[in-house]
Amino acid sequence: MRRILTLLCLLLAAACSMPAAALSMDVSGNTAGSPVVVTCDGEAFIIFQENGGTPVFAQGTTVRYVPQTTGTLSIVASAGNESATGSVTISSSGSGGGSSGDGDDDDDDTYQSVTLTAGNFSLTSANSGTTYTVNRRTALGALDASGAAYAIDDTWYDQYGTLYVTAVNGRTNDGARGWMFQVNGVSPSVGANVKGVQDGDRVVFYWSESMSSTPETSEEVIRLQVVYGSSSDENDETSTTNDENTFGQANEPEIPVGLPAGTTISIVGGKTRIAVDLSADHDGEQVIVRGDRIIIYRPGMSMTVMTEDITERDGIASGFIRSVEVDLDPAGGEIPGVGPVRTTASLILAGMPADARLTVTYTDDLTPGERSALDLAAREEKMGIEAFAYAADIETNGFEAEEIQGATIRLYVSPEWVNAHGGATAIRIADITADGTVTILQTSLVGVDDDGDLIFEADSPDGLSRFALVALGEGGTVATTTTAGMTTAPASAPETTPPAQAPIGEATVIAAALIGAGAHLIRRQEG
Repeated sequence: MRRILTLLCLLLAAACSMPAAALSMDVSGNTAGSPVVVTCDGEAFIIFQENGGTPVFAQGTTVRYVPQTTGTLSIVASAGNESATGSVTISSSGSGGGSSGDGDDDDDDTYQSVTLTAGNFSLTSANSGTTYTVNRRTALGALDASGAAYAIDDTWYDQYGTLYVTAVNGRTNDGARGWMFQVNGVSPSVGANVKGVQDGDRVVFYWSESMSSTPETSEEVIRLQVVYGSSSDENDETSTTNDENTFGQANEPEIPVGLPAGTTISIVGGKTRIAVDLSADHDGEQVIVRGDRIIIYRPGMSMTVMTEDITERDGIASGFIRSVEVDLDPAGGEIPGVGPVRTTASLILAGMPADARLTVTYTDDLTPGERSALDLAAREEKMGIEAFAYAADIETNGFEAEEIQGATIRLYVSPEWVNAHGGATAIRIADITADGTVTILQTSLVGVDDDGDLIFEADSPDGLSRFALVALGEGGTVATTTTAGMTTAPASAPETTPPAQAPIGEATVIAAALIGAGAHLIRRQEG
């Protein structure tokens, strides 16, 4: 019996020493409008992202995705502690065709010309009866100008500012089947009421039977070509229809987050009213009015002020503030042993800060107290810190207490670092407050940026502070962080320390069970 037990011990040792199989991913297909098929060797969580746009999520062993436009399709698959990344260059499905990506140049007669003048139009939501003001030079403005009968739904308007088209010419959305739209062959990530269009743009509304439908496969399509009408107000194109941030990512660590030039704030009947002089000298910033939103763009920042009862007279836009949301895109950094790093954030503010500023810096070092608190937070989840990539410090100046009501943080890191430290499922964002309190936040992989770096996101309950990107592992020990030389010993030595990244497989479980049974038999015989 002792010989059997010895043999089983050898079997257990061999099973534990077997390397874990890496996730494999095969990709086939590279044509716009046709399926790209991703096959993994096990069920995986898969993210598709076209040209750095809105990510699309799927799960399964074999997943089909239909790209809507040419360019780069980024793919990330993760399962357990393993992940795989790839990209596909998507080419056009047709011969010829223009840069607009929506077909050959000889099909102009299939497009109805719609003339869009500067200004707004009003429409009423079918579900709530609320009336909204929409800029005419939008995708929804093109549909309105086409003469088609349509209906909108405002269920998500307060949260996203989007009015959804729910019916066109009597055909109503039904579950996953419904109306979709494209501008120049691209499916926007915003609603038709906020997607601005330019002179010559092509707008297509089409009935979709599923997420894989395209205008070419749809049985009902409305094709529109935008023609700008004459207007005496030539500045309207800049002030009210250009909804793109022309500044982009910040080049400096500090980002001003305050009132734009020519802005006044007043309290009227217990409500906060904002008035913005659109003709003021907005040096280094851009101010536009989009429906009932006032949007301020600066390098690395966009601020959206949702209003009610908005009016625009003599170049002054004014209305009562309903909510204030800020998107931040600060300058990135470089961390030794990790590579380029970056953070973005979305904030919900209680009001308009008069003269606030945010400063974002990056570090590969933590204080001994922070490391101990981070280790303790991981142990409370019965995990250990396998590695520390970097921390993003977001310093606030000029904000009133409790002015930041909500914050969503996104940290970026290379897939090589992620794969070397347990895969995407091991990554967490840790919130380190000024008093040293550490909270490991619920973290999700939400996409891939233009440089191929992975984007991890978490909601911060404590506003803005220091946020660390770490990799968790089983056990209770803190492993080496970055190659900058930071190693943290455990607060107390564990009784056993399992090898890093050595998951227990089925063979190990079976062998362990047999050893237990053998030992029990020996004890019975010796008794």
